[in-house]
Amino acid sequence: MKIKPRLATAAIVYVIYTLVIFGTWFATDANYLTLTDPDRIATTTVLPLFFGAIFLAATLSYLGWWRPVMTEDRRGGPGWTLWGILVVTGGFILLNLTAADWSQIAATHLTFLFLAAILVGFNEEALTRGVLVVGGRGSTQSETLVWFVSSLLFGLMHLPNALFGLPPFAAVAQVGFAFLAGSGFYLLRRLSGTILLPMFVHAAWDFSTFSKAASGAEGSSLITLFQFGTYIVSIILVILVLRRDRGSPNSRRP
Repeated sequence: MKIKPRLATAAIVYVIYTLVIFGTWFATDANYLTLTDPDRIATTTVLPLFFGAIFLAATLSYLGWWRPVMTEDRRGGPGWTLWGILVVTGGFILLNLTAADWSQIAATHLTFLFLAAILVGFNEEALTRGVLVVGGRGSTQSETLVWFVSSLLFGLMHLPNALFGLPPFAAVAQVGFAFLAGSGFYLLRRLSGTILLPMFVHAAWDFSTFSKAASGAEGSSLITLFQFGTYIVSIILVILVLRRDRGSPNSRRP
């Protein structure tokens, strides 16, 4: 690594990334409630995410952090916890995909929805479960603190949505839900040994949500059950894994 991992370095990357995203939103007169509309998605969603991806790729190359960001050396367990997360997240994704009325989404719009989801999955995971986790581990021996700070900052990324049309109460709620979902994505990194799995699940989660909304399909109580089930299972399992860390010398860094 060219630059030794530190939380301060990771925080600078985090701040610059958020400025890139929200600065582009400001420049394109974005409204959070219409980000994925057919006539707005290219400029207010894909464009800022593309700029963010370029920034992150260049930054990881400059820092020399690609390997620690992409791979996980602190594998956690027990193994069944990985399937616990995948069942609830996979259920939510599949229910959304089956609920969507695909005939109502034009091919071009669907392509942009797919690109937006891929970019969100890469960007937000590379930043929060990647840069922040790597930087945090360079500044503290406490994996609990690494999880908490990275998940909290992931949640707080959503707070400025209140400046772009999302009601303030909804933005605050979004921060809490993102913190819980981020805990699940953190576990996917820890349990799989790579950030690629949380990137994929995050992208699939957003694509399914975007597509259902774009098609005008209604939600269901079962979708809500799996959504909130993801939040509950994530926080329970992250506590279990972190408690197991403290009792397992093999999970600690030398």
